[in-house]
Amino acid sequence: MKNRIFSTVITALASTTIAMAQSTGGSFADFRKGLLEGYNAYRNGVLERYDQFLDGVWTDFEQFKGEESSSVPKPERVPSVGDVPEVKPEKPDVTPPAAKAPEPKPSPKPVATPAPQPEPRQSKPSTVTPDVNYDFSFYGLPVSMPAIDVHVTNRLSSPRDFGTQWREFAGNDNARRLITELTSAADKMTLNDYLRYELVTSYVDSKYASSPATSRMALKHFLLVGMGYNVRIGLSGSNAVLLIPFKQTVYARTYMMVDGQKFYIFTDKSLDPKAILSMRISTCELPKNADTGNPMDLRIAGLNLPYKPHRYDLKFKDLSLSGEVNANIFPILYNYPQMPTADFARSTVLADVRDDIVRQFKSQLDGKEELEAVNSLLQFVQGAFEYATDEAFHGFEKPYFFEEILYYPKCDCEDRAIFYTYLLWNVLGLENQLINFPGHESASVRLSQPIKGDAYKHDGTTYYISDPTYIGSVTGMCMPTYSRENPGVDYTYKKR
Repeated sequence: MKNRIFSTVITALASTTIAMAQSTGGSFADFRKGLLEGYNAYRNGVLERYDQFLDGVWTDFEQFKGEESSSVPKPERVPSVGDVPEVKPEKPDVTPPAAKAPEPKPSPKPVATPAPQPEPRQSKPSTVTPDVNYDFSFYGLPVSMPAIDVHVTNRLSSPRDFGTQWREFAGNDNARRLITELTSAADKMTLNDYLRYELVTSYVDSKYASSPATSRMALKHFLLVGMGYNVRIGLSGSNAVLLIPFKQTVYARTYMMVDGQKFYIFTDKSLDPKAILSMRISTCELPKNADTGNPMDLRIAGLNLPYKPHRYDLKFKDLSLSGEVNANIFPILYNYPQMPTADFARSTVLADVRDDIVRQFKSQLDGKEELEAVNSLLQFVQGAFEYATDEAFHGFEKPYFFEEILYYPKCDCEDRAIFYTYLLWNVLGLENQLINFPGHESASVRLSQPIKGDAYKHDGTTYYISDPTYIGSVTGMCMPTYSRENPGVDYTYKKR
């Protein structure tokens, strides 16, 4: 058994280390050294005995309702300079969110509603030859890889069933090869950790569409663990779930505390996620000192997807912005997990689009004084986009990555603040902060010369409020509602 697991680990480590060696121009000696170091790190890990733990003790863990990013609702109407401050009721009357995003209204920029991920196709016959490819859809994008068949048990209902299934996968050359092929497909698209989970899910749900949900979950579990992630399998009656830890907090998703760590619950598409809170979920006990793999990182560092152009044209006063963005990113990002605002700001989806935007703004702002340039950018963001809360427009909380504001005709305060603070730093080179008030995301900027206006000090540095959602305001003007509030700092753009 140990020899089989050793082969699985070596296969996964080899594909990762080869890719690293190729990307850095490393030699075979470097590759071999990395491979041995990788094995030594894993040899005492849980993978050597994973099937035994699946056969062993399973413990119930308490579930917790997903955390909210903020309990204070965002303003339904965007405020303008000169407005009388609105007195907020103690219990705001908030209209329930719509079931889905509304149809976009006519707007100066073209709008396309993101397409949901297609329903998985029926699985193909298992009698394929190694030279035949298997094609499936990943958010509407075609993915082709060698046709690989693994034996998926038709019925898994007990912990021992999952242990038996793991042993079958671990002793199967095809299952190990499948890890390598899926990793290669993910590498080509430069998918991050979470999107690799989505890719595995798309593949398994397509290839084994006729298999029971518990069997598909068992295969997803094996593949993700083989890719190096600390993913657990959980059981609740006849239902199986995946338990996934992340480096970030994930809002609005139920989780369990296992060994002091949050594991977020992911169900099969056939199970209503709302049913989780009433379920008792158990998972196998693993040694606390074992190397169980890594948590997933939600941040994005670039996506390399087939290109589908979407044109954007934005203008306000003397500034304009136009170009194209790859529309294939938007279905993938539409239901992306909610994470802290700072991690949306830290992520880069399409570096070339950002570079083009920075170039355009630098050209138009060239020669302007610092404060004039800051206020030009500020009022562009205020005026070029229509305001709507996520609940009103999408029907759920939907923070945008920088690139998404170029696609949707409406956005809220955090989307504007993420867009604006990036521009302050990358176009003008000015230190700034992404800040939050109760129910509102804003921005502030460090200026080379002091001005009169609303400001605060952070680590000895003065930052002036510069709010891209306060229509008609200039730098140094805070919304009256928050003028007596001390902002929280989500992210700081500055030299490290």
